[in-house]
Amino acid sequence: MALADACRRRVNEFNPQELANVAWAFATAGIEAPQLFAAIADAAPSLLGEFNPQGLANMAWAFATAGIEAPQLFAAIASVAPSRLGEFNPQNLANTAWAFATAGIEAPQLFAAIADAAPSRLGEFNPQELANAAWAFATARIEAPQLFAAIADAAPSRLGEFNPQGLANTAWAFATAGIEAPQLFAAIADAAPSRLGEFNPQGLANTAWAFATAGIEAPQLFAAIADAAPSRLGEFNPQNLANTAWAFANAGIEAPQLFAAIADAVLSWLGEFNPQGLANTAWAFATAGIEAPQLFAAIADAAPSRLGEFNPQNLANTAWAFATAGIEAPQLFAAIADAASSRLGEFNPQELANTAWAFATAGIEAPQLFAAIADAAPSRLGEFNPQNLANMAWAFATAGIEAPQLFAAIADAISLQLGEFNPQNLANTAWAFATAGIEAPQLFAAIAGAAPSRLGEFNPQDLANTAWAFATAGIEAPQLFAAIADEAASRLGEFNPQGLANTAWAFATARVEAPQLFAAIAGAARSRLGEFKAQGLANTAWAFSTARIEAPQLFAAIAGAALWRLGEFNSQNLANTAWAFATARIEAPQLFAAIAGAALWRLGEFNSQDLANTAWAFATARIEAPQLFAAIAGAASSRLGEFNSQDLANTAWAFATARIEAPRLFAAIAGSASSRLGEFNSQNLANVAWAFATAGIEAPQLFAAIAGAASSRLGEFNSQNLANTAWAFATAGIEAPQLFAAIAGAVPSRLGEFNPQGLANTAWAFATAGIEAPQLFAAIANVAPSRLGEFNPQGLANTAWAFATAGIEAPQLFAAIADAASLRLAEFNPQELANTAWAFACVDWKKDSEFFAELASIAVTHLDALDYRELSQLHLASLHFHLEWPDLHRNFPLSKHQQMLQEAYQRQDPSPSQLQRDVATALDRIGWTHVFEHVTEEGFARSKSTGHTTT
Repeated sequence: MALADACRRRVNEFNPQELANVAWAFATAGIEAPQLFAAIADAAPSLLGEFNPQGLANMAWAFATAGIEAPQLFAAIASVAPSRLGEFNPQNLANTAWAFATAGIEAPQLFAAIADAAPSRLGEFNPQELANAAWAFATARIEAPQLFAAIADAAPSRLGEFNPQGLANTAWAFATAGIEAPQLFAAIADAAPSRLGEFNPQGLANTAWAFATAGIEAPQLFAAIADAAPSRLGEFNPQNLANTAWAFANAGIEAPQLFAAIADAVLSWLGEFNPQGLANTAWAFATAGIEAPQLFAAIADAAPSRLGEFNPQNLANTAWAFATAGIEAPQLFAAIADAASSRLGEFNPQELANTAWAFATAGIEAPQLFAAIADAAPSRLGEFNPQNLANMAWAFATAGIEAPQLFAAIADAISLQLGEFNPQNLANTAWAFATAGIEAPQLFAAIAGAAPSRLGEFNPQDLANTAWAFATAGIEAPQLFAAIADEAASRLGEFNPQGLANTAWAFATARVEAPQLFAAIAGAARSRLGEFKAQGLANTAWAFSTARIEAPQLFAAIAGAALWRLGEFNSQNLANTAWAFATARIEAPQLFAAIAGAALWRLGEFNSQDLANTAWAFATARIEAPQLFAAIAGAASSRLGEFNSQDLANTAWAFATARIEAPRLFAAIAGSASSRLGEFNSQNLANVAWAFATAGIEAPQLFAAIAGAASSRLGEFNSQNLANTAWAFATAGIEAPQLFAAIAGAVPSRLGEFNPQGLANTAWAFATAGIEAPQLFAAIANVAPSRLGEFNPQGLANTAWAFATAGIEAPQLFAAIADAASLRLAEFNPQELANTAWAFACVDWKKDSEFFAELASIAVTHLDALDYRELSQLHLASLHFHLEWPDLHRNFPLSKHQQMLQEAYQRQDPSPSQLQRDVATALDRIGWTHVFEHVTEEGFARSKSTGHTTT
């Protein structure tokens, strides 16, 4: 341009004011004249001492406005101006500050001088000068609290004179400087809405950004911007679009139409967005919860090739946004993982935590990234705030990344900040350490101490997660659980289905009694089971069963809900549901039938515990499912190496209880268990023995091993284990004198713990095994009479049979049995009737005939159901009655059947008693010739000698 060239050639002829005026004129006119400005920049510094205040201000303003870099000129102005600020008018002060800020020139002494000079003269500043001064100090990042405070006081009453840019810039400045000025913001919020039509796009965006950044609630202002902006988004540049979205998201303002319009606008501009714009836009839509799949897809396509330009915050925010929005973008995440791994040293604590959180939330496997974070984070945990610490732990736990050193460092860091943790941080930290399986007793103890007094601040998920965490980690915290139970019971209406299920599961797992809480959960859950996931249904049933809580209506509702959704259940859900209903003794035949059908096709997915629990459940519930048992037998036989001791014991017990023949499975269990009995607890040992005996499986090596293992551990056995073990060895016909002797020694002092069946079975076992244990029998004889009212018919019959078989005299016991049995003979089955009659005959019962007659009158109606052994027993009873009460024998109910009973008796081989054997031995010793076991016409077997007989 000719004028610019002419001025440049004569620049050395200009006086100071002319130099300033020329620069100002070309800048104001927007004329590009770089050579002219360069010449002025060279000429002016040596003359600045002669410039008047306006000249100094205009010179700085001109170069800043024209965008001309002139560091030496600005440095010279910065040196000269401070000493002359007293001569500057308000416009000069404001423009000088604005110029240095716009040019990005650091001049702390100059800004400090302006900050000192301006406050006392703000009354002379016009609105634009007030706005420019604030904007300049904010842009230059100069702290000037007194100046900002003075502007905040001066501006509100004059906002009507501010133009739209002044309003926007003032708000932007205070927000950028982090200055709290609620009255000023409130005044701007009142003044701006009616004038938004005059705002340019940057003004709209900056105003929204400012209020969001300052954390000022201004719903009417945001609503007005949301109305005004959509129709003008075509004028917005990428930064305006990104800032507007960010502002509404950050302020938590719902503006779906605005976000939809921004999403459409961004798509056409995306190639011009800088990295921060891309990251902030994604962050905004994710934070606002706006679904914009096309926008996210476009960002996912655009970002990977530009990640080298992203700063750490951009990388972290982008990952966080896609994770929060639930957008699958594997290529983007992979690119972020690569870009971030080598730059983690530049990440601040929040960026490290957010990046880990994002990859964990998105379910992205990034082992190298997590490993790098695990290496980088420990030395910097002192800089982490509570949320960063909690999120970092949560992320590694969720991602399933083993990082013991990181967790240990986090535990140490948390202990120093626990008082600052909010409820979610406390809950998430506990959840993370429990999920990761990290032992941190001191941390859990600290959380247990801190949480109870703050549970009122916990949301339902926090309450549920905290309980779940302590239960999962196996941490005893009775006071914490009690406090959670009280707090949760009154707030269950706020819990989601998973929260209800997890809370029940936690209290059951921790073995904490909370009947009121369980009752409340039962009531709350029943009407909402349609919202429960499959695992929630299974866990709820499991929890109530484990806690021994009776909730028939809840179980009925779960049965109905589960029946139609078994296709969603995984193997553990199927097994646990069956286990729960069996344990709770809930009859649900349709559910069990459906589980049997579903499990058949999926046993390959079942782990060892699932297989064992399923078998145990069907056996316990008395559900016939032969195909399922056959399939379990096939699946389990080849996988017993995966079974733990309880799984082995439960499987054997289940097949025995269900009366399922599975010889290969039992053989495999026998082989596997024999070498592993050291891992078995007392109940497992007893159950395995019981199972093999019940199933009639010969396993001498296994029984021998159990005998050896059990003998030295009987102190760990409860009463049922003792009784069942004795019963098993007797039933299986296994000679184990040392084991029986040990049991005989252990039982007498503990008979008060035995239930009626245990008493009867123990006596039966020792009698069946032919083990002499007079002290044991005497103890049972003393304890049993007062408890016979609790005995079932089998218990009464077996006890009588045992004492008779063992040849133990116990008249008071038999008298008590006669009294108890006479009231219940109608409940006795045929075998029990025969055994009882035989026992009383063997002990030479003479007390009265009525009991015998009544017993016989019922037995005679069941003769067709008895085998020859049982008929033989009745034969002996009939003979006894004839001998004791001959006058009554004709009317004795069995008399009419005497021939049939005798024939049955004579069918069996003689079975000499121990006494008979002892007598025969004694006769042999003294040389007395005799015939051993001579059978008489009545069918009795006797030792016969000349002139003498012994019976």
